[in-house]
Amino acid sequence: MCFHQFEDHIAVVDDRDTVCIWDWQNHARLSRFSNGNPLGSKINEIRFINEDDQALLMTGSSDGVLKIFRKYESKSEVEIVTAFHALPDLIPSNKNAGLVFDWQQGQGKALVAGDVKVIRVWNAATEVCTNDISARSGSCITSLTSDQVAGNIFIAGFGDGAVRVFDQRLKPTTAMVKVWREHKQWITNIHMQRGGVRELISGSRNGEVRLWDLRMDTSIDIIHATRDTLRTLAVHEHAPVFTIGTNRHEVKTFNTDGTYLSTYEPHASFLHSNRSSPIMSTAFHPHRTLLACAALNDNHINLVSC
Repeated sequence: MCFHQFEDHIAVVDDRDTVCIWDWQNHARLSRFSNGNPLGSKINEIRFINEDDQALLMTGSSDGVLKIFRKYESKSEVEIVTAFHALPDLIPSNKNAGLVFDWQQGQGKALVAGDVKVIRVWNAATEVCTNDISARSGSCITSLTSDQVAGNIFIAGFGDGAVRVFDQRLKPTTAMVKVWREHKQWITNIHMQRGGVRELISGSRNGEVRLWDLRMDTSIDIIHATRDTLRTLAVHEHAPVFTIGTNRHEVKTFNTDGTYLSTYEPHASFLHSNRSSPIMSTAFHPHRTLLACAALNDNHINLVSC
């Protein structure tokens, strides 16, 4: 799931190839279309890009393909602007990390990684790979985030719990400038805020959330957010808050100083009243204090004002 910055649009994908665009203010579905990825693969990431002009929708699927759609909110006029094999070595799978990407609006580039040993930098306009950076790890990359101001620094979270910092200005073989090994399990998500004080926050499956400073060799804070499996981590772009989704159908919100704020259990339908369904997705609106969350096998999106 992801929110549009300025329009009242939220993009939602299922566990296969379907994309739905909703008007969250009016509770109306605007469009529904297929991403066209092959059987046995799924959409791993979805992102609105170019939002301050003509907004486009970018999807990344576990077959290694990035696609960009125009007129995504139209029921009949959805167009593919471009589609290219960003990770040709990736084996289509519904398991493991699949494909992960981060979009750098200022440079028009996509950082793409996943179950491969490299991070590829793609120019979306020309469909040219401008950089192949070694991940320096045998483990898969589970999450990517980058500094959106200058666009040179990006951070990757790995399946073994490592967090690595890369600088695109350096040679591909020496681009890794820092590694932290404080997490001991799979990194669920890592995110650098675009606004606010630009906190860098990571969360691992064992419920551990850490705050980082790129200048420091160790984490600056650790928050034990849950004793259950941490399934999702979402960070607000401007407010000092983050939220986690757990295996026990709970969404917990914290301040970045570690203060616990609230616990919320998303609505479950009458026919799917199993309150133990794990939370599968959480997303903050970039500018509003609005949180979207959804649970496994329950066809509801819950919007919470926080």
